[in-house]
This record gives sequence, structure tokens and C-alpha cells, in this order.
Amino acid sequence: MSDNKLFLEELKYLVENEVSLNEYVIDQLEERFEKNPYLITQLYQILADNKKILPFFNDIEATIYDYIVSEEMANEKTYYGATKYVADMFDTTQTYIKCKVNQSRYALQKIS
Repeated sequence: MSDNKLFLEELKYLVENEVSLNEYVIDQLEERFEKNPYLITQLYQILADNKKILPFFNDIEATIYDYIVSEEMANEKTYYGATKYVADMFDTTQTYIKCKVNQSRYALQKIS
């Protein structure tokens, strides 16, 4: 399992169990996953805002990448720019982000 997926699963667990994101928790996540506090807070907020549907996310990593790419595109970024932005956020490749976004969108199409 990739570090990003493990990190997102940990955040999902915290939100589902209503663990508040205090300074201690942020410090622990920052130290364990080498993520900056702003990113941790931002992702926690995204998950908290969508808490009711969290149990239905099979691949939290793909879902979060897709969500952020969609948000960035709504803010007038191109698909290329949005996937590049997410890749930089998570210190991974743009190709990996594109694959995960496609995986997420395929799963949604399959459901509907």
C-alpha cells in the first residue's frame, strides 16, 4: 500500500471515529507521513464534509484525487494543470494521478 493511500486511510479513520484534528494529531500525522499541516487540515476537512458517504468509498485515494482534480478544474484549471497540482501535493507522478482519477470515474460510471 502506498504511503499516500495509508495516509488517506488514516485520515478517513479519524473522521469516521470523530477524532478531532488537534495540534497533537496533526504533529503525529506530519511526523509519520511527512505531510505538511495545511495539507492534513485541508484533506481532513474534505473528508469531514463528506462523512456520510465515506463508508461507500472503496478506494479513498482515487476518490480524493478525483475530488481535488474536479475542484481545481471548477476553478478554471485545465485537466493537465489540475492533475499536475494534485501530483505535486502528494509528491507522486502525474501519470499515477491520471490513472487513479480514471479508476475512480470508471467505478462511478459502473454504479450509475
